[in-house]
Amino acid sequence: MLLTTHTTGIHFTDKMVEWTVLRKNRTGTEKMREETCPIPDGFFEQENAPLFPAEVLGHIHKQLRGIITLSLPSSCLLMRVLELPSTDPGELEGMIALQIDQISPFPVDQLTTSYEVLSKGENHSRVLAVAAPRKTVDQLGELFKEQGVYIRSLDAEILAWWSLLVAHADILCDGRMVLILEEHTEFSMIVVDDGVPVCFRSLELFHDFSDESVLAEIDEEIRYTLLSLETEYDHGSSCRMEVWSESELPDGLTDILNKISPDAVTLHRLNNIPSLAEGLAMRSAMRSRHHVELVPREWVELQRRRQILKFSMIASVAVLTLWLAVISITGTVFTFHKTAFNRVKKEAALYEEPAREAKEARAEMLSLEKYATRTHSALESLLEITEALPGSVEINSFDYSKGKAIRLRGSAPVKDPILDFLSRLGSSSLFDGIKDDKTALQLREGQRREGFSVTVLLPKSATEEQP
Repeated sequence: MLLTTHTTGIHFTDKMVEWTVLRKNRTGTEKMREETCPIPDGFFEQENAPLFPAEVLGHIHKQLRGIITLSLPSSCLLMRVLELPSTDPGELEGMIALQIDQISPFPVDQLTTSYEVLSKGENHSRVLAVAAPRKTVDQLGELFKEQGVYIRSLDAEILAWWSLLVAHADILCDGRMVLILEEHTEFSMIVVDDGVPVCFRSLELFHDFSDESVLAEIDEEIRYTLLSLETEYDHGSSCRMEVWSESELPDGLTDILNKISPDAVTLHRLNNIPSLAEGLAMRSAMRSRHHVELVPREWVELQRRRQILKFSMIASVAVLTLWLAVISITGTVFTFHKTAFNRVKKEAALYEEPAREAKEARAEMLSLEKYATRTHSALESLLEITEALPGSVEINSFDYSKGKAIRLRGSAPVKDPILDFLSRLGSSSLFDGIKDDKTALQLREGQRREGFSVTVLLPKSATEEQP
């Protein structure tokens, strides 16, 4: 499942800062915000002026979302298109590092390098190697960090323009095309053969078009670049030229370009295509492995650790909040129950003495009922036993325990009347049964008699069964 992601492109010139926020999800990519902010007058004219007007970030940092990409103008970069005999990313990185070391006037450890694959053949790749001074990159990073904004990506301004032209302009797929880009911070050229760039060159020093010497240098630089490409890419001298500018070009420069490319020179306005900030954000949203990335790896690692720390802090605060909520709820419930218990305890104390007196009165009542009732009295029990007594059976002993049992002992000449007597007692509705019935042979006055002993169970009264 593809989650929603945001990318922000920031582009700055000597006049303004522009930024665009894009949102990407399963349905596509949409523009969330696009704004500009003017740079304070005279900012870059001051002595030791910073590379970027960081105070602008104080007003816009809350609007920046997701991966933040900043552009670097071509004048700050060393760029070279290379034809390399490999398509393996690991081998390409090693080859590009060697090439940068050979063409750069600075040691490699003072540069941050990257590359972008322009095209792939079966056994070779055409790549754009890019290097930027590490000092410049670090200064930009510190300026943003001081305002609480962390750059996640540094991209080449000319590559963002190239991406926009590929998406929104008519790029020749056959033959050679020269693209001239002129904007506040960008005056550069891209030479394209059969739809694939073969050269990116900055003409940054030549913005003063009113100076005849500047126009002559522009003519010389463009002709020299095209001539140097003939030794490596044979496309003849004819080419189509397209100029994309922010403002109208002076006639002198237009005449020079017409002389260089007599076939066709087409003029376009940059405001006919999306802003460079949108191009930067779109490149970040569509980022691939072979995409120019000039942010040092330690920056990425630092930001990854910050995100982990931020997530850990949020998770810790959430757990602590939940724990405090549970403790609070538990304390509230405990207090409620304790209050209810104390209330019941106080009410119980009020009724304790009346309840004790009622209990004693009930016990006295049960005792009176127990001895006042005549249903299972000794006389009633004796009457029941007498009625069940056969004529030949004698009762020798009658022990009565109120509400418990009657102990009988007696005798008879033979055993059968005794058994009949015990059976009648057991089936009597007045008693709950008999137990421990025993018979034994007795000798009385020289005559043999059958003796017996039995316990007759009395039923418990209803009052006794109640607690």
